[in-house]
Amino acid sequence: MEIKDIKQQLSIGEVIVYYGLQPDKHQRVLCPFHPDKTPSLQLYPKTDTYHCFSSNCNAGTGDVIKFIQLIEKCSTHEAIMKAKSLLGSGNAMPQKQVSETSPSLTNEADLLEREVLMGKVFSYFKKGLPASKKATQYLQGRSIDYGQHDIGYNSGGLHTESKNHHLVNSMVKHGLLKANAVHGYSVWAKECVIFPLRNHENKIVSLYGRSISNNEDQRHFYLTGRSGLYPCYPTSGAIRLILTESVIDAASLLQQAEISTSYEVLALYGTNGLTTEHQQAIIASSGLQEIIFMLDGDDAGKSATIKHSNTLLQLLPRVKITTVLLPDGEDINSMLQSHDDSRVLVELIEGRQPVSFYAASESVPAEIPTTPAISMSDTRLNTVNPELLIYDGGVLLITVLGGIKITGLDRLRVTLKIEHRQKQLLPLRHNLDLYNHSHTQGLISHVSASYDMSQQVVTAIIAQLTNALEGYRVQRMESMQPKPAAKPELSSAQREAAINYLKAPDLLKRTGVDIGRSGLVGEEVNRVIAYLVYSSRKQHTPLHIMFLGSSGSGKTYLQERVSDLIPAGDKIEITQITENAFYYFKQDELKHKLLLIEDLDGAETSLYPLRELQSKKRITKTVTLKDNKGNLKTVTVTVEGPVSVSGCTTREKLYEDNANRCLLLYVDASKEQDRRIMEYQTRQSAGAVNYSQEQAIKQLFRNVQQMLQPVRVVNPYAGCIQLPEQIFKPRRTMTLLLSFIETITFYHQYQREVKRDSNGQPYIETTPDDIAAAFELLKEVMFSKGDELAKATRNFLELLKALLKAEGRASFTAKEIREILRINPGNLKRYLLELERYGYLKGNGNRYRHYEYTIINVQEYEVLKSSIDKHLQGVLATINQQMSGSVVQ
Repeated sequence: MEIKDIKQQLSIGEVIVYYGLQPDKHQRVLCPFHPDKTPSLQLYPKTDTYHCFSSNCNAGTGDVIKFIQLIEKCSTHEAIMKAKSLLGSGNAMPQKQVSETSPSLTNEADLLEREVLMGKVFSYFKKGLPASKKATQYLQGRSIDYGQHDIGYNSGGLHTESKNHHLVNSMVKHGLLKANAVHGYSVWAKECVIFPLRNHENKIVSLYGRSISNNEDQRHFYLTGRSGLYPCYPTSGAIRLILTESVIDAASLLQQAEISTSYEVLALYGTNGLTTEHQQAIIASSGLQEIIFMLDGDDAGKSATIKHSNTLLQLLPRVKITTVLLPDGEDINSMLQSHDDSRVLVELIEGRQPVSFYAASESVPAEIPTTPAISMSDTRLNTVNPELLIYDGGVLLITVLGGIKITGLDRLRVTLKIEHRQKQLLPLRHNLDLYNHSHTQGLISHVSASYDMSQQVVTAIIAQLTNALEGYRVQRMESMQPKPAAKPELSSAQREAAINYLKAPDLLKRTGVDIGRSGLVGEEVNRVIAYLVYSSRKQHTPLHIMFLGSSGSGKTYLQERVSDLIPAGDKIEITQITENAFYYFKQDELKHKLLLIEDLDGAETSLYPLRELQSKKRITKTVTLKDNKGNLKTVTVTVEGPVSVSGCTTREKLYEDNANRCLLLYVDASKEQDRRIMEYQTRQSAGAVNYSQEQAIKQLFRNVQQMLQPVRVVNPYAGCIQLPEQIFKPRRTMTLLLSFIETITFYHQYQREVKRDSNGQPYIETTPDDIAAAFELLKEVMFSKGDELAKATRNFLELLKALLKAEGRASFTAKEIREILRINPGNLKRYLLELERYGYLKGNGNRYRHYEYTIINVQEYEVLKSSIDKHLQGVLATINQQMSGSVVQ
């Protein structure tokens, strides 16, 4: 009966019951291989395998034969015989149906034969070592005491008489001999000292040969299908493990009693020889606290130390990784040969240091991280085809079919095709979310059971895959982000011209004129206010602005022309934005930026976070996500301000909450402004506009903006400033007024003395001229703040007053006004109803005759403006008195 037949007919459940164990409803039992209080041995009836999840157990993953071998403490051959006896007892389950994808294990007989053969062959080689003077002299020359080690010697001679015929055939089968038509046989590793390589059961499964006659070309010999480690697998109780570059180096350490009693030693197969078997053996050493690299003191050894440290760090993030720094050009064995005192190796080990990652161009090494960070460029992940990602996981080759989605950072849904490189088995395919704990555990159990691998190794490979995919996704996301506009460096001439502009007299007056020369027609006051507001973005508390007017009145035109004077890298233009879009900006991406919203109707759903950015200078949002273990956790997204916001709308009342935080600028909709714009348009059409001059002025303003630096402003006259009683919502209005005064001072920073407070912090002071300029520019804004009517309604009323005065009339009908002003009937009706409701108009008439209106108080707005203006002039007078030294009570 073949092994595969045994496994098909003998179930894991039957074996468990035979040994007196009773699984619970979840197919778990108390593990018989270690003290177990809660069931930690999981059974998988579909594959007839088991796995112990306890970190205190070395049972790992196995099938029915391995279970019998462990519980009987016998050899594999004896376990197979025991399994046959269980089948022969009549208690076996009926033969199971085997899936077409079930792995074939018919090679285990060959493995048993190989174990027996390797033991016999090594015994043969070991007997030949003492008889070879050449071999013993070689080992003595390398300071290796062969009496302390299992070492053999292959001279190349082998008796092939009839009694060795079976041995010869087995050696040919396993690569120790090759048939040769001339000499009969070509002997493997001729004139080599031979070292045994052992498996996890400490049985010799392969051999390593080191040439004693060739030290330059080919001097290392391994069998085909190399397996096993030297001197053996680390024990589960190993605390500190030294990794060497070669077997000779490992033997050099092992014969030092002070080292062999304090450390365990494991040889790599050269600088590129950290194999999957090495990794699996190291992971299985559950008590490991430190891994010590002791590779050669050359560039290859140093590079390998860094490379392999990174690999092991990802597999065992909590294990300390150090390195022994050997002198340049030296290795462990050469140090042993050149020093009479064998403690030199002990002292080198005691002086080990943490491994550092460094680039060739860096002089200061960066300390190795205690936990693996996301790998932004894992070379094991092939991303040439985004729809077919290929990950080299060593023993496993994993293909991500269809790639990964860039959106949805709270999940990592993938379809995997997993292939075992060393076993000719059908690939596994699995669809899962790598952030879902139950999904990943199911995948790990399936792979480890199907390929007979340690769950710890599979877990590590899946963790590395997840890490690589995360890094790849971050790279893809960053590549999709618009690149921030590079802030051009100014030449010395440009810097000097900009600073001279800021230092010259009449700065505000010149600024207003030059903005007009940049191509902005009319709007003399609004354009200066807007430019100053946009400049305030650099300050700790920026101002905000809202342009108001009817459709086609030039709101967007005014905003665009003034924003042309701001460097491209300092502004973000938005046509439409969704509710959560602001939370997807990077944390500092909006800091001190000018946000230009073409139409607030396109940003209606995002007005709340926009208001928070204006008021609190930051926005936060807390969401719930699942981590890679399936646990829920909260993540807070923060986007920092401050920002300066500029927007356009026709509906002031609709956005009142946002309007209260802004300076409201009503665009000029007069006939005179229409005439000025049309004149400019005709000059454009005729080619009479000097575009070169306009561009030069725009560039000058952008350079000026780069020269402005954030600075604290102190207003020593702030206590004298009081708002007129007529102002509605005085608290917000006072804040806007004081901030605008500070902005004017900020714009004049090159004309102000820099002072320092008691803490040595610099600041500049506001002057009375700054306050006077602010009052003059914001006069119409103050009038609007003191007027209960919306600006559009007020403009209609003042136009109506002027019309009636010109015609010498005291009353009018709606029809007459509509015909004269050519106004929309809907707007006209809205204006009349609002004015009548607020008591500015009185209507007379009924449905049988025309309804006539009269204006109740023609002078009311002039009185309001005069009162506000008088109050502001009084504030300036008080400030001037204070400045001149008078005491104001």
